[in-house]
Amino acid sequence: MKKLICLFMILGAAWRLTAQITPAVATLPNEDLVTQIFGKNKESLLNDFLKISPLEERAFQSAFLEYETEKSPWLTERIALLKMYNEEFSSIDEKKMNSLTRQFINNDLEFGRLQMRYFRKFNKLLGATRAAKFFQLDNYLEQSTRVYLQNQLPFIKALESDKLAKPLTAR
Repeated sequence: MKKLICLFMILGAAWRLTAQITPAVATLPNEDLVTQIFGKNKESLLNDFLKISPLEERAFQSAFLEYETEKSPWLTERIALLKMYNEEFSSIDEKKMNSLTRQFINNDLEFGRLQMRYFRKFNKLLGATRAAKFFQLDNYLEQSTRVYLQNQLPFIKALESDKLAKPLTAR
């Protein structure tokens, strides 16, 4: 856990506010990012962290696969929204920014509801403490991948200051 916290702190310290255009952001699946960032896939990290016993392994694998399957559309939508923002950030108007922000917030709310449903399942399967640990690590991995992707996107404030700094030319 200390390694995960240290890595998160390093990611936070490396936060870049420079504008970069990287359309490839939307093609990176979540699992590849977890492996790229942590050197292990999500399932291995969870098994190590939660100390899943051989007796629990089958039921845990089934519940985990079900959770990840239901989580997939949420992740796909989030990546599509990031791609849309990344491709249109230079010409995005107030109306589109309003719509995009609302879609991001709704996406987060849907993910919270999904986690709540699965917390009940994991609570029955693993007990309250390990279910809480599951979601703590799941959220940590999710936030780490978000930071990783966010570093590749232009920052809104930087865009606004760039617009103000450029002189208008008469045509």
